[in-house]
Amino acid sequence: MSGEADLDQSAKAQKDVQDVANLVYLIIMLHGVGTLMPWNMFITIAPDYYTNYKMKTFDENGTAHATEYSANFLNYLGIASQIPNLLLNFINIFVTVKGDLTKRIAASLLVVGSMIIFTMSFVYVDTWKCKRMGAFFVITLLSIVLLNGANGIYQNSIFGLASDFPFKFTNAVIIGNNLCGTFVTVVNILTTMISNNTANAAFAYFGISLFTLCICFASFFLLKKQPFYQYYSKRAMLARQDEGTVAKPSLTVHDYLEAFKQGWPQMVNVYLVFFVSLTVFPGIMVDVRDNLLGQEYAFVLPEKFFVPVTCFLLFNVFAFIGSMLAGRFQYPEPERLWMAVYPRLLFIPYFAFCNYRPHSRTWSVLFPSTWLYVFMGTIMSVSSGYLSGLAMMYAPKVVEPSKSRVVSMMAGFFLIFGIVSGLAFTIVVSAFIEH
Repeated sequence: MSGEADLDQSAKAQKDVQDVANLVYLIIMLHGVGTLMPWNMFITIAPDYYTNYKMKTFDENGTAHATEYSANFLNYLGIASQIPNLLLNFINIFVTVKGDLTKRIAASLLVVGSMIIFTMSFVYVDTWKCKRMGAFFVITLLSIVLLNGANGIYQNSIFGLASDFPFKFTNAVIIGNNLCGTFVTVVNILTTMISNNTANAAFAYFGISLFTLCICFASFFLLKKQPFYQYYSKRAMLARQDEGTVAKPSLTVHDYLEAFKQGWPQMVNVYLVFFVSLTVFPGIMVDVRDNLLGQEYAFVLPEKFFVPVTCFLLFNVFAFIGSMLAGRFQYPEPERLWMAVYPRLLFIPYFAFCNYRPHSRTWSVLFPSTWLYVFMGTIMSVSSGYLSGLAMMYAPKVVEPSKSRVVSMMAGFFLIFGIVSGLAFTIVVSAFIEH
């Protein structure tokens, strides 16, 4: 077959093609940052900007008063963000995967960027009157739905694109995800230290997000010119063509079932890693305190930095380190990865029985030590980055080459499914602890 001859010729050329200055790797890692930048920006700024600023009313003395919108905004934000992301991730799996994914990625980036500009246009608008606030609330949620729906396609397609390259490139997306969280957390801490103006901070947050996405969009023009990118994209296309998947108008139900059958162990691993991580972080960790009920705060950090450092900074930094380690060391091997993933479920009861919600819990605190909490948080975070990186790298490589792209997209769906499930299960944990 001509496809086989092309593959042989392509294999001979492989030694001569190199990722000069790791440029392709860095661009894919940049898109790992880009895929989570909107979510991280919204969730970080939401408590100060939306809950305590835009969604509150102010009396003549400047005193803020909670409203029905501020009381439940964070819950609505989670639903409006992750459900569309999950659904569009799922649909994107079944959209024809032949050819170049960069057009799909570029289109979704344009939608995401437009929604961020739209959001920024309201930063300095007075929304504190009741009628305006109701309209602003609805408009904000609709824009978040559109933004995260497009972002779901963007994220899923990036994993599909990365699957055409050696498996460390899939891990580059995970590294970018964790680097994004670290970056946003540092920005949040610095803003807390130097500025008390909520509107200016929000404008800066959204502006940084937009700037990052503009760089991501522009990087595609550079990416497609790289010989390394062209070689591996053509090689992957020839592999799919040789097995007949490009010639088909679309994949059949049998193709999807066969892909799932070959890759499901790694998809379950991906799901469980993110389910545990997102149950614990940020939902539980953000409400863990140093001082037991009736005691004085005594930790080494200033109290206002306790949560930003021991929750957000700790998780994001060590998850980033874990994902970097996954690029250097691949152990355990694919068939034994579950032995490291499944025991992480024990993190959920551990963190629930730390000093979590001390003022409202009805169960006793079994693990009051803050230093033990920090140590276990470090282990949980490193293992999250490391094991998620391994599972996402293994998924497209344990199946036939013709199915690697669709399996990578399936793994991307299970990543988001794990996030959504974890965020939802946090509600179950809190209800259990408080009743």
